[in-house]
Amino acid sequence: MKIKHLLAGAVALFGLSSQAQAGNILLTEFNYSSPAFAQIEANLEAAGHTVDIVSINAGGDLANAMSMTDYDQIFLFDVADRLFLNSDDTNALNLFWNMHQGLVVDTRSYGFYFQPENESEKALMNNVAANLDASGGGVWVGTDHAPTWSNNADAFLSAIGVSAITGSYSDAVNYADPSSVLLDGVTPGDLWGAGASVGRAPIGIQSNGIEMFAHFGHDNGNSVLPYISASFDLQGVDPGPDPIPAPAMFGLFIIFAGMMLGRRSK
Repeated sequence: MKIKHLLAGAVALFGLSSQAQAGNILLTEFNYSSPAFAQIEANLEAAGHTVDIVSINAGGDLANAMSMTDYDQIFLFDVADRLFLNSDDTNALNLFWNMHQGLVVDTRSYGFYFQPENESEKALMNNVAANLDASGGGVWVGTDHAPTWSNNADAFLSAIGVSAITGSYSDAVNYADPSSVLLDGVTPGDLWGAGASVGRAPIGIQSNGIEMFAHFGHDNGNSVLPYISASFDLQGVDPGPDPIPAPAMFGLFIIFAGMMLGRRSK
């Protein structure tokens, strides 16, 4: 019986270790509607994630939703023209982010709003979710140029000690490193979307100690104007020590089970 239990445990562990990570995601809908939300939900769920679209119509709505369900990613999709979050919401987000410190700031997220079925938009969103998973969870801040369209985004960034989104720019995208994990499968020009006014995403060392890296934007020859930045560099999250591959792990359990069986027969 003990050997059967060991083998059953090995099979169960093998199954768990071979599954891809998948996030439980809260997607905010700030008092406006668009086909983009359903498309984002369908896109992420097709990749194995679970998505709840939460309507945020007043202060406290987000904090209440976060208290009801255990999320590991928050997609703060903010192209609203006014502030909805109150101190309860920003406190809840601050507490959440201190536990899940992946961060992506996307100042051209109106692309999802205007062209939700674009394949590059969908690939970018899947890359964001996958890399936030690899970071142990976190927050995607999807917004537009400041200050009109980033009230809720900036309230969150201020609460966690990250610089605000600033300015309104129309400089063409010419900085999109193909090694960026966020741009895997993405045609960068397709992300420009309808219109051409975006904000500057925060980069460099932030007051909370994290470093934000530019992944997408405009290079004027002297510096990069970042439109998308992330708390991980272009190659993605440092995986740390290589884990034991699942087949090798399963093989170790089979060897251990055989040793136990041999000891029992003696």
